[in-house]
Amino acid sequence: MRHYLSGFLALLLLSGCSWFVTPPSRVDNPVIEGVNYVGMAVSDLERSEKLYRDATEVQLIEAGTLNDNALINEVAQRSGVTASTKLLRGVNAQVLLMQFDDPSEKAKASNFVDANGPGLAHLAFQVIDTTQTYQKILAGGARHIGDKEMVTNPKTHVSYAYVRDPDNIMIEIEHVDIEKLNLPMPPKNARRLRHVSLATTDMERLIDFYSILLETENPRRSGQYFHNSGEPVDKISGLKDSEMEMAWFQVRNLELEIIQYHNPAPKVLDAPRPIDATGFNMIMFDVTNLETVKQMLLDAGGSVVTKTHLLNGGKTFFGRDPDGNLLGFQTLAAKSPFSAKNFKNNGME
Repeated sequence: MRHYLSGFLALLLLSGCSWFVTPPSRVDNPVIEGVNYVGMAVSDLERSEKLYRDATEVQLIEAGTLNDNALINEVAQRSGVTASTKLLRGVNAQVLLMQFDDPSEKAKASNFVDANGPGLAHLAFQVIDTTQTYQKILAGGARHIGDKEMVTNPKTHVSYAYVRDPDNIMIEIEHVDIEKLNLPMPPKNARRLRHVSLATTDMERLIDFYSILLETENPRRSGQYFHNSGEPVDKISGLKDSEMEMAWFQVRNLELEIIQYHNPAPKVLDAPRPIDATGFNMIMFDVTNLETVKQMLLDAGGSVVTKTHLLNGGKTFFGRDPDGNLLGFQTLAAKSPFSAKNFKNNGME
């Protein structure tokens, strides 16, 4: 089964490959083992949970509260921060919904992130087209960004669309036409979280950073020499005259996408988005050693922004990449519901 799944994924990713490019390679025992969850600050916890459960069939694993947590207070730069949370799990990765009780004025004034960023731009779900995930998320209250009709890549038989949920948070839906792929066996899972996307103003800088931090060489790339552009790209992004390039890092259970729009170019932010601003607010990594990863973060060109405190039952600290994106680093017991160790073989078991 795993052989067929690997072939299936390889075929879907063909558009980003080349016979003349060295394939990606990651060390056998990386310090960063996987992604515990992607954080998402929302305005209505119940509404968001219902939308994503109905459309993507993620499951509610745990509901909780963050009440004056030292780590959250420190990164928010104020005391008494409280939030209600819900941990939603897919077959390979998780999303932590967070509704802050009293967002800061700066958070309230923060604009939502566009397709070209900069910042944590979107989360992608890849599904078999018969799940009708795109139609379900629109029916649940999301709205399409570009054309309402999905854009199909005839080479890979994958159709794409960007939507915004009721909080203006961007989600990518990828529908895969399994029948046209003519696979020997269908994939084990009809749905998976494909990637979390970072939109940047400096592709090479961010690739260099994550190559060191994730101990990965030669990430898969697309549009490096000839930018991806044209009507299909515009129809997906909702942007005019789009020109962009992309790169991908596989972080065990979830892919990290880096994307740079050369047109329209994003504006550089004066300061990082607040943790309580509506939208994606963090990527939480599962690590083997906090002190080791802290040094790797600094060596790669990132910054450490908090001390180490307890969060989700594990020792955790926050840092930022060169773009200011908030990254969490956490050591958790394998039995913890927050741990990436829940997902064996990249979520394929």
